[in-house]
Amino acid sequence: MEPSLSIVIVEFNRLDEVSQSVEAIRRHLSGSYEIIVSSNSCYDSAARERIVRKYTQATWVFNERNGGFAYAMNEGLRRAKGDYLVIMNSDCILNSDLDGMVAFMKSHPDIGAIAPQMRDVEGNIQDTARPYVSLPRFLFRQLRRVLGHKNSILNPGMDYSRVQTVDWFIGAFIMVSRAAYEKTGGLDDGYFMYAEDLDWCSRIRQQGLELVYYPKTTITYKGTRRARTDFRYAKIFVKSHLRYWRKFGFVWGYPGREARFFEE
Repeated sequence: MEPSLSIVIVEFNRLDEVSQSVEAIRRHLSGSYEIIVSSNSCYDSAARERIVRKYTQATWVFNERNGGFAYAMNEGLRRAKGDYLVIMNSDCILNSDLDGMVAFMKSHPDIGAIAPQMRDVEGNIQDTARPYVSLPRFLFRQLRRVLGHKNSILNPGMDYSRVQTVDWFIGAFIMVSRAAYEKTGGLDDGYFMYAEDLDWCSRIRQQGLELVYYPKTTITYKGTRRARTDFRYAKIFVKSHLRYWRKFGFVWGYPGREARFFEE
């Protein structure tokens, strides 16, 4: 029987993180699912054999090059067999099952993607569901972050306790329908890192499908936020956003969202 849920995790020199993430999945999920780990680490053949023998709870995809996050995710997604597909960072830890998210998707076929509420290890809500990033909003957000010394900048106009449509969510954990994946062809691997999630959410909405923030499911995640401390990542961050703006607009032109709340 084919799995109903496929979870794809990107690994880049983070075997311990992957192991913890997989163990959390196994603790909380039951039924028909598969875990696919797409590795950009470029291990030699001996290392690959050791990894496959040790980490038997996942199907491993060893990429021949480090082509970036979107590239690795697409390599994993191509092998996924589920009706619902999850892209997941290796440093995400499930706190519960995903039954609620799957059931919501099944009962709302017009929803193309859904994402949980994410909290850090102290329990603080993370700003993982966001408005579209125009150039002015990008600059204003960076200014707020620097002046306020904030890691997470929550949207003051958003009630993070309600199930609702949002413009987009970060790619640390997104569940998409098989239809959304097939209509978009997956992520745009022209992005090495950053903004590929914003791009994918925008293209899913262009296909007439909505995106929903689902806080009834929570995941522990903080993120490394390396673009703030490492100039190399900062350059990639800016370059990726420039690619997004050239595709969708620097100030406007983003796919319109139907503002909806869902009471369950």
